[in-house]
Amino acid sequence: MHDEFIPYAQQSISEADQRSVSEAIANTHITRGPLVEKFEQRIADYCGASYAVAFNSGSTALLAACHVAKINRFDRLISTPNTFVATIGSAVQYGATPIFVDLDPHTANLDVTQIANAMEKPHSRGRHIIMPVHFAGVPIDVSAINNSLKDPDSIIIEDAAHALGSCYTDGSRVGCCANSQMTMFSFHPAKTITTGEGGMITTNDKNLYEALQRFRNNGIERTPSNFEEKKNVYSGFYEVQELTNNYNFTEFQAALGLSQMDRLDVFIEKRRKLVAAYRKLLKNVPYITLMSDVGDHRTAYHLFVIQIDYFACKTTREKVILALQMEGIGTQVHYIPVYRHPYFRRTCGDLRSYFPVTEKYYAAALSLPLYYDLGFEQIEMIVKKLLKILKIKK
Repeated sequence: MHDEFIPYAQQSISEADQRSVSEAIANTHITRGPLVEKFEQRIADYCGASYAVAFNSGSTALLAACHVAKINRFDRLISTPNTFVATIGSAVQYGATPIFVDLDPHTANLDVTQIANAMEKPHSRGRHIIMPVHFAGVPIDVSAINNSLKDPDSIIIEDAAHALGSCYTDGSRVGCCANSQMTMFSFHPAKTITTGEGGMITTNDKNLYEALQRFRNNGIERTPSNFEEKKNVYSGFYEVQELTNNYNFTEFQAALGLSQMDRLDVFIEKRRKLVAAYRKLLKNVPYITLMSDVGDHRTAYHLFVIQIDYFACKTTREKVILALQMEGIGTQVHYIPVYRHPYFRRTCGDLRSYFPVTEKYYAAALSLPLYYDLGFEQIEMIVKKLLKILKIKK
């Protein structure tokens, strides 16, 4: 094992970030304060949305979106199997039935052209909840999804955990919610910016915004105009209008987020250059397939995924991952298809044969290191080691 290990992902914390967090900790309010509101407004303004609400994690943010959308056991969730479990799990926890859609082989996003077929399954009640994931940061065509919906009660909740800073084809930013009710972002350390843990929901709907705020804070309502009790109201009065939990975001997390936002464009540009370097080194290499580069100029890359024909290379993914690890290089697989996990096998059955594109992608996928502080010379070394392990001569 090498002394200087290269992980597949890593946060970038500057001295300015550290100063911002230290200053926030020294303040009187260290949670539920003005920095949280400032960070929310910063994200909303950046994305072009009317409102934003911060949560203690991206998973919680998805749960909040499902809660305020009033998802229930009659609803059907249409989404991708190529995602982290929280995407599907958030809606399933509220009773929705998952309906998976196979992948676009060029992007590993869900295939938008198959959504209409997924919605044709007969049902007597309930809504369609569409939860597209902007996988690896590559923006999916949400306007096309929106245009395909026939039921006005259908809801689109975008999972943009990977995609802060990505843009649609019309130039608007992911998170503007022009074609969806809500969009979720994650600030996990592997993401483009981090707050340690944390998530955000953007929306243009004031009612959803207020409901998200209540969900975050034990179902508490503090706005007098929304009180059910109109008498005996005093300063500091509040109402518990539903039972949720405490999912609040701290001031020092917000301070870190605000400081990181100052460098977001720099982070995105460096990641694009790193992806371009990988593409140049791996172009036309036998047994290795790259994802489409069509949207590179408008993608804020979170992951760089390649597909390897391990059989042709007379090896296995497990052996390649271990060999790279021994060379000091971390990799990951994004993702194990959700329907393959034991919980979903028990509740949905064995669905592998229904998703040939997903299965082919999963069998070949490998995420190579991608983060701001990664050097171009390190990328050259990573590719060199990978090709040596695969016994591929370029």
